[in-house]
Amino acid sequence: MANCKTLYREVAGWMRLRLRAKQLLLWKKQKRLIRRLRQVGVGGELQTMRMSAWCTSRSSYASLAISNGYLAELGLFDLTALETGVLPEVT
Repeated sequence: MANCKTLYREVAGWMRLRLRAKQLLLWKKQKRLIRRLRQVGVGGELQTMRMSAWCTSRSSYASLAISNGYLAELGLFDLTALETGVLPEVT
């Protein structure tokens, strides 16, 4: 488990994307996403997007509506906070 910081960061990022995608699927309609964006303070004209697409979870709107801080408040464990040690060299 030593020197796994990069792997943990990639896995944590993938989990957050997957959770965003699932939430977008649950909201089903863009009106719910727009309502959430208004709650977090996003103003102006918002573009439309497909709520059922995996690539939509990478959009900036999804990141604003379901931020990393919000996921942490819900109890998602942050893998990047794990301390990894360095194994001693074997001689």
